[in-house]
Amino acid sequence: MSLRPTYTSDLALETLLDVLDEAALVFDEGLVCRAAGRRVAALLGLDPSSCVGQGRASLLGRVGEGAPEIAGQLAALDVSTRAAERVEIDPLEVAGPPSRSFVWTSAPVVKDGVVVGRIDVVRDQSASAAMAHKLDEVSRVDTLTGLANRRRFEEECEREHRRAQRVWDSYAVARVDVDGMRAVNEARGRDEGDALLRLLGAALRASRRQYDVVARWGDDEFVVLLPCVDHGAVESVLSRAAAQMVAAAKDAGFVITLSVGVAVWRPPSADGSADVLGRATAALDAAKRRGAGAILVDLGGTNIKSDLEHVADEPPERIE
Repeated sequence: MSLRPTYTSDLALETLLDVLDEAALVFDEGLVCRAAGRRVAALLGLDPSSCVGQGRASLLGRVGEGAPEIAGQLAALDVSTRAAERVEIDPLEVAGPPSRSFVWTSAPVVKDGVVVGRIDVVRDQSASAAMAHKLDEVSRVDTLTGLANRRRFEEECEREHRRAQRVWDSYAVARVDVDGMRAVNEARGRDEGDALLRLLGAALRASRRQYDVVARWGDDEFVVLLPCVDHGAVESVLSRAAAQMVAAAKDAGFVITLSVGVAVWRPPSADGSADVLGRATAALDAAKRRGAGAILVDLGGTNIKSDLEHVADEPPERIE
């Protein structure tokens, strides 16, 4: 293969590179660029004509300029071998969707057993990476209410649990069940029931503190993660949330009550986040057995009964 010394003088090579969907750079045996396709501009931000005559290391440095995560990955391409090298350049360590994502393949050009040059081909996969990011986000959202779903909530619980362990803090998990949801669906239809769930989800989200996480656990149940709380804060936040949810439902023509089970984690408890969720489930089951509109708070084995308006003046009761 004969590589011409300029980009414009080899029309055949220029045409070949320009019709490719990928960006392509052709180097001679000294790793000096001899040709560059038009896609180099769109994908790598380089002027094709300015690439010609530049050393490969210099061009890779320009691509990675201001983006050390890209530069480090490009540096991993070994051009001393006769094998093709491939690396996925995907700066996803930063928050948010990826701005650039591509696959960079570098292969030797061999003639009569001798390496006479090298060609680098770069395939843009930003669209597919962005779509994957979007799908990943969607997979963590409840489609009916727009709240976080169970998967996202469990992830947030585990993250909060690690934080609380690290800084010796407390947190709580609440499970909120809409009493009599089946009767609503039977009397007014599934569409009306879904409308009620959307309404309650919006009211719960509006009542939360800035750093609380609210989610739909499934069917007629919501969950709340409350970081940095003690027993008093749990009662205050949940009483306010429940009151707003009941009021929003009433304004829309629904008369409902809510049963709530809460579990508080406090150091140095050996419980994991899954254990806290399990305790909240047990507290909810006990609350529902007491009748509509009850709240039970598990402080780590001890529970305090209340209704939606206040903490009852009763001795703590243990959930068996």
